[in-house]
Amino acid sequence: MNKLHITCLLLLSFFFQNCKKIRDKNVTVIKDCTGTYLRFKEKDYLVCNLEKISTFQNSTKLSATFRKVDKCINPSFNETAVCMMYHQNEGLIEVIEIYTE
Repeated sequence: MNKLHITCLLLLSFFFQNCKKIRDKNVTVIKDCTGTYLRFKEKDYLVCNLEKISTFQNSTKLSATFRKVDKCINPSFNETAVCMMYHQNEGLIEVIEIYTE
C-alpha cells in the first residue's frame, strides 16, 4: 500500500508540474520573422495564442500569466516561419492573461 501511495503522489506531482502556470510576471514581447515570443528571465517562449498579444508592439513590456504547453491546439497558430532564421526558445506557451500598466 505504501508503494502505491508514493507512485500516486509522484504521478500527481508530475501532472501538476506540467500544468504549472507562471503568474503575473514581467515579460517583454519579442516579434521577429520566426514568430512572436514572450521573454521572461532572459529566455524566450513561443506564443501559441497570438490573438492575446497581437496588439502589442515589439519590445513592449507588460505583465502576463502563461503556461507551457507541449503543442498548440489553437487553430490561429501557424508554426511556419516567414524566414529561415533560427530563434532559440524554451518551448511553446499559452498566454492566460495580460496586465498592462
